[in-house]
Amino acid sequence: MTPKTIKIGPELFDISFRDPSADGMLNDGNYGYTLDGGNLIVISKAISLPKQRVTLMHEALHAARMIFEKTTPKKDAEYGEWEHHFIGIYENTLVMIIRDNPELIEWLQKP
Repeated sequence: MTPKTIKIGPELFDISFRDPSADGMLNDGNYGYTLDGGNLIVISKAISLPKQRVTLMHEALHAARMIFEKTTPKKDAEYGEWEHHFIGIYENTLVMIIRDNPELIEWLQKP
């Protein structure tokens, strides 16, 4: 069953699979997008199922960054500081996404 929502931390995002001909934001060659203010993730119905799965995870990670990123290193910070910054955003986030969204995980694992 295709997931309808995804819980990311304290937020619930609706997931909409749309035809690119009916959604101008998908007409620019985008496979998907995330609207933070509306808690909405949109995925193109015109791409293959494996690409839909990857795109949904890509957009979920955008949403996670929007929710959990509080500060960023200085622009000229060392590579290691930036690397740990992003790993720090996603380490707990991925555990929460996996734990809180069993239907999503099942959908992602289907052949």
